Amino acid sequence: MRCPPGPGVRGLLCALVLLVGSIQAGELERSLIQAAIAGDIGEVNSLLDQGVNVNARNQVGMTAMMYAAQEGHNEVVQVLLARGAYVDAQTTSGCTALQFAAENGWDPVVRQLIDGLASIDIRTRQGEDALIMAARAGKAGPVGRLVAAGADTSRRDRHGRTALMAASAKGYDKAVFQLLSGGSDPQATDLHGTTALMLAAAGGHVEVIRLLVDTGADPGQSDDTGSTALLYAAELGRAGVVTTLLQAGSKVDAANNEGWTALFEAAYNGHRAAVEKLLASGADKGMEDTAGLTSADYAKLRGHQEIVKLLL
Repeated sequence: MRCPPGPGVRGLLCALVLLVGSIQAGELERSLIQAAIAGDIGEVNSLLDQGVNVNARNQVGMTAMMYAAQEGHNEVVQVLLARGAYVDAQTTSGCTALQFAAENGWDPVVRQLIDGLASIDIRTRQGEDALIMAARAGKAGPVGRLVAAGADTSRRDRHGRTALMAASAKGYDKAVFQLLSGGSDPQATDLHGTTALMLAAAGGHVEVIRLLVDTGADPGQSDDTGSTALLYAAELGRAGVVTTLLQAGSKVDAANNEGWTALFEAAYNGHRAAVEKLLASGADKGMEDTAGLTSADYAKLRGHQEIVKLLL
């Protein structure tokens, strides 16, 4: 039906027909997405047979393929790929089906998408690729598969953090092991000089720390403030980590740019167990910072009387 030029009843009728058709098409596209979410292969095929656009998107740019990947519906993903779905479509935030599958730990879907020539290099607006997203979520299976497929373990997000840093911060030792085995640099730093070891120390993740140290992480490495992993651990009262780092060769009296050592951090924040560990390892109680104050001075100022007694 051709619309005649200019206004008139016939033109209005044509516009109405087109509007109704558009609404119906939109409903069918939403139905396709719902079928993909539910993993309903029969409904997916039925809708595609009716001519529904396999690459239809919702308001945030999500396609049926992305939803199927996110939910782990491997057979639906297979059908959509066979019916012409664009494997590297991106949402408004830059996410792909591969990234959704990796982040949610659906290893079979990750494998199928890689076999379907999905790009492992696409990044979101946050600078994260599928490997970083899988590592941040602790999904060791997809991490290993992406590494085996050639994912760049040195790639960084917008904060300068690698997949290894993301996994170390959360204590995902299996993912950390996969990344280290794949060649991740344990001494890489983010935009502030923070390392995977420092992030693991702050989180209290002893097993990750051991993995990192065993593969070359330097306990003496410092960030832009001069702080080492030991200072990170002491500040947050991670007594077990303090012990592990000291055993790994951390210098007990290493000081940051303000002259603070791990003992200062632990004393200031009232972490008695960490203070005791540090003192047992020979921490110098008489050291002064750039303001001329000792760790005991700060403990006294903060009202940590038991720690003051230990230090005096």
